Amino acid sequence: MGIIKAEKLVFEYIRRDEEGNVEGITRAVDGVDFDVKQGDFVAVLGHNGSGKSTLAKHLNAILYPTEGTVWVDGKDTTEEEYLWEIRQNAGMVFQNPDNQIIGQVVEEDVGFGPENMGVPTKEIWERVEESLKAVGMYKYRKHSPNKLSGGQKQRVSIAGVIAMHPKCIILDEPTAMLDPNGRKEVIRAVRALNHAEGITVVLITHYMEEIIHADKVFVMDRGHIAMQGTPREIFSEVEKLKELRLDVPQVTLLAHELKKSGVMLPDGILTCGELVTALGYGTDRLGGTV
Repeated sequence: MGIIKAEKLVFEYIRRDEEGNVEGITRAVDGVDFDVKQGDFVAVLGHNGSGKSTLAKHLNAILYPTEGTVWVDGKDTTEEEYLWEIRQNAGMVFQNPDNQIIGQVVEEDVGFGPENMGVPTKEIWERVEESLKAVGMYKYRKHSPNKLSGGQKQRVSIAGVIAMHPKCIILDEPTAMLDPNGRKEVIRAVRALNHAEGITVVLITHYMEEIIHADKVFVMDRGHIAMQGTPREIFSEVEKLKELRLDVPQVTLLAHELKKSGVMLPDGILTCGELVTALGYGTDRLGGTV
């Protein structure tokens, strides 16, 4: 069994009108099977209302299944005796960093989780240092979080989760409120954690360019997993992604249109460098290094 596994997961919630009367039941997640191996970088894509954030909240027992089962590190999330252990092993980073930052100084905020866990003081400071260095925020350790940019705040939020030494980090649209530079900062930090620290990452997003380096991608639609595969396999299905109301990276779309026009290109072009190589351009024709 992987670090996270869901089997036939169903989640239903009751819809109510303004007076509180029951209007009906919505099935937000519908029969999902989901498996994440230790050390993987998994991305979950989907438009708003597809069920991806509802799925994310099951992965560290914020929500419990209506039907089916979710296991984190082999433990059933509905078993109350394992709740603290589950949330420690599967740390959660939310969309708005302001909702997760509570300290007046960056290093105090990052140390809050380990302190609550009863970690000895000396080890807390060691964890704070290693976590801030891992996300490139150590030089800001004495700063007030209120003075940081959105991307920097989100990196501090991630450091706060890392300091608890989880086996897996779940990021629920962590870049949704950030500008393009902030998004790059956060994704770069997440990738480094996955590669250098071996931390398992589950990234929930609707930004296609953020999933290029994932090991596996799940695409959700109306509570179901509509597609799954490597980023290249997913991006080879441009028309299907459009049907699911998802954008495609500009370079992937350009390659797709060129191919439709008769240019011989492979499916699933992910980067500008790949497109240049596939088109057969070299340094001689471009007058410089690509």
